Amino acid sequence: MGWRGFAWCLLITVLPLTVVLGLTPRTTDLETPKRCNLERVFKRIGYNCAKMDLKEIPQFLKSSMEILDASYNRIRDLNPRSFARYTDLQYLYLAENMIQTIEPGTFTILKNLEAIDLSYNALTTIPGELFSLPLLRNLYIYSNNLHDLAVDLEAIEKPIAAPLQLINIADCRLNTVPDFGILPDLWHMNLSSNPLQQVQPQQFSSLCNLKTVDLNNTKMSPCACQQMSFYMRRRSIVIKNGMTNCDSSVEELLNCPDVVNSTRDGTEYDECNAIRETKILNEKATSTWMVVALSILACLVIFIVLLCLCHRRNNKNTKKNQKVMDVKMAEENGNRDTLLSYEKT
Repeated sequence: MGWRGFAWCLLITVLPLTVVLGLTPRTTDLETPKRCNLERVFKRIGYNCAKMDLKEIPQFLKSSMEILDASYNRIRDLNPRSFARYTDLQYLYLAENMIQTIEPGTFTILKNLEAIDLSYNALTTIPGELFSLPLLRNLYIYSNNLHDLAVDLEAIEKPIAAPLQLINIADCRLNTVPDFGILPDLWHMNLSSNPLQQVQPQQFSSLCNLKTVDLNNTKMSPCACQQMSFYMRRRSIVIKNGMTNCDSSVEELLNCPDVVNSTRDGTEYDECNAIRETKILNEKATSTWMVVALSILACLVIFIVLLCLCHRRNNKNTKKNQKVMDVKMAEENGNRDTLLSYEKT
């Protein structure tokens, strides 16, 4: 037997042994395809599809899902087919992808969307259709290249329909504070780490409900810093993390314009307050009508229950009276069988 025959015999003998001992990979040990994990968060159906090297939104998930986390993937483009099956989505997380293009109509069908995270992508603008979603409250789009956002916002229909409460556009290469128009529900805006220039207090007039603003790592001139600090204090707005390069001497501040007059709100502040008060009154009116409707419904239920009880009681009394009358008639007619039957009952 030559060396080839010896090698073949050795292979036949050793290979089964290595498989038994687990020294070589078997078909069952091969890596199985990753699957999105089904999770329930506060009774909502959600899928965790993060860190799966996805290149597109998976289309095999439950159409009734309300939460989707597809962060840390390799998704580049989104189109209307991406979410066509998932119209119940409320929370959508797409951070840390490579999204460059979002076709028109991609988010239009997501009427239930309340929060979206598009941070750390390659976007150059915010999809305008997001501002028309009726329930969108939180928008996270920080760390994108949105230096032309001011021009793009000019084409957006205002006032914005979305009831935005939080906007995070930090580190987006913004040169000016974005003009979103009147946002009566917005309470927090993060503008940190942007090369903002010519920041003026009046740029926040249309945000009448603003409670906190993050201007960390935003360089301002001494006069602008003084004006902004005075304006924020007057409106009781908290500046988170402070402002950079705001130290100034008395001599520098003497050359600044009158702080009081230069920080007066524009007409947008009054318009914003009017819209907010109208919304509050409408919400109170709606809640009042709900209370009235529930009270009327409760009264109707009680009335129906009382009617049922009265009807039942009347039927019982009628049967009792009929029994008494039957007994009297039986006594008068001398019908012993009828009397015996009533006595047994």
